[in-house]
Amino acid sequence: MEFLFARVNLNSRAVTYSGFGSLLMEYLGGRGLGVRILIKEIEPTTPALSPENKLIFATTPLLGTGAPSFVKYSVVTKSPLTGTILMSLAGGFFGSALRKAGLDGLIIEGKSPAPVFLWIHDGQVEIRDASQLWGMRVSDTVAGIRRLVDQPKAQVAAVGPAGERGVRYASIISDDSAAGRGGAGTVMGAKNLKAIAALGRKRLPVARPGDFAKARQALARQFLSNEGVVAFGKYGTPGNVRIVNARGVFPTMNYHQGTFEGAERIDGTKLVEMPHERFGCYGCPIRCRKKVSLESGPYAGTGYSAPEYETLWAFGADCGNDNLEAIIAANQLCSELGLDTISTGNAIAFAMQLFELGQLKEADTDGLRLQFGNQAAIVSLVEHIGMRRGFGRLLGEGVRRAAEALGHDAERFAMHVKGMEISGYAPRAAKGMALGYATSPRGACHERAFLPQEAFGAPPHVDPRTEEGKGAMVKARQDEVAVLDSLGFCVLAGKGARLADLLPLWNGVTGFDQSEADLLAAGEHICNLERVFNLKAGFSASDDTLPEHFLVDPLPDGPARGEVVDLSRLITDYYAARGWGPDGVPTAATLKRLHLDEAAVARSGFTPHNDENKNADCADSTD
Repeated sequence: MEFLFARVNLNSRAVTYSGFGSLLMEYLGGRGLGVRILIKEIEPTTPALSPENKLIFATTPLLGTGAPSFVKYSVVTKSPLTGTILMSLAGGFFGSALRKAGLDGLIIEGKSPAPVFLWIHDGQVEIRDASQLWGMRVSDTVAGIRRLVDQPKAQVAAVGPAGERGVRYASIISDDSAAGRGGAGTVMGAKNLKAIAALGRKRLPVARPGDFAKARQALARQFLSNEGVVAFGKYGTPGNVRIVNARGVFPTMNYHQGTFEGAERIDGTKLVEMPHERFGCYGCPIRCRKKVSLESGPYAGTGYSAPEYETLWAFGADCGNDNLEAIIAANQLCSELGLDTISTGNAIAFAMQLFELGQLKEADTDGLRLQFGNQAAIVSLVEHIGMRRGFGRLLGEGVRRAAEALGHDAERFAMHVKGMEISGYAPRAAKGMALGYATSPRGACHERAFLPQEAFGAPPHVDPRTEEGKGAMVKARQDEVAVLDSLGFCVLAGKGARLADLLPLWNGVTGFDQSEADLLAAGEHICNLERVFNLKAGFSASDDTLPEHFLVDPLPDGPARGEVVDLSRLITDYYAARGWGPDGVPTAATLKRLHLDEAAVARSGFTPHNDENKNADCADSTD
């Protein structure tokens, strides 16, 4: 399998083509392949918004084949929000369209002197003028590009005004799906790249068609016969709101509490009571996504994207808001402006807490009364952030930078890890999630180590409030998710399939004969490669931490009342499970076992942990 990438230099407008098929067995595709390419292409110390940073779109051999729930493409770059490596995934139809247009990925480098978009068809890349599109919201951009290329079915991944104007957590939007976290859209906007459009009819290669077809049909039947998957199709991720709230894992009012009194007014059952249409990503039978209509009120309109769980939490419980219509309106604004809903809602909740404490006044907030629960202020502030207007300009820098600018003790209320705003699961009530936040390679991210046993009570039983065993558990889950991301499989469909169920599809499409153990070894390899990038970028064990709030302030409510996080125990166990030294650096033996030694030390600035020099290790860990 050739697995063809186009390298697009936006400075010179040169386009060249290279195959990466030889790397698929080791890196699989998607996230893993994108990370491998990035660490070979740039110095990890490269400024994220400089032309030298690169933006990589990586699909997988399963994308576009009709394999159920293999819908995710990855965008890999260096994050302007955190300075870490960034891998952000999106579903929908764009990734499949890119492959059918003749390309499996893109390496975008440099910066165009003027706004452009890429038009990809028949295996060719055209760089076209986008000056008339610059400043447009996402839906207008998509419509405009389809007119310009005279293809109403072209699939488009675009940035909105937030990406153009440098909001540090701007997203890339395709089919109402976002490569959302960490600012991939900011990097794309900094390159003056407004959008990428793709369309084609290429027949995608399948090495063993008979085996593949059999495996595809088996997985589809498995999904449709699973009651949990069928229910997930009806309610989607919003169906988790009541469950998470009942378990005391639903952060409320900037993480002050673990339960929200208004949870039942913003959950999935309320969404399905609204006029709505279900739809899904390419080739996925679950169809968990929805378009909703608001028939009256200040936010009335049709065809709004229904918010996912994280968005319901971010503009709902975290902001003390139980008005579902306002949450839908805020979500729609984020889709149009190109904003990450998690970071946006988290930033607003941060500002609301400071306002209630008297550290911010209306004179500071463009006249907005930022009290918890003020739905109109939430929607207005989303607009201000996306347009980088007034107080929104400060919040668009992310809570870490905003707190530094505001001074006093604002940092105590900035809920982030490595600069990335924390998402919608309370770490004091779920210790594995706490560890996952602290050690995620891109900053506070629930998806890299999500433990459904903690959040949902899924079998097998795990006590969410204990630290015991969570180091090995989080390490194993991170490795598995790295595999799923690299295969392009939607983790939301994970309740209906195990990795062993996906393996026949992978081997069928590639012609490989890999085992489940082979894939998990690849996942561990990918996680360690991401760690190496971050170490070279200047991160250390001291950055694997959580806000002090979670370490010293007991949770005041819910089943986990009184809990704090014993992070040092969690980190010690996790590093040991990973084969890292006490300084958080992979040992030479670990790198050798994972065949990472050559890749890891290929550039200067990284030294493996020396198991024999204990004193040096202790000194390094305090840097």
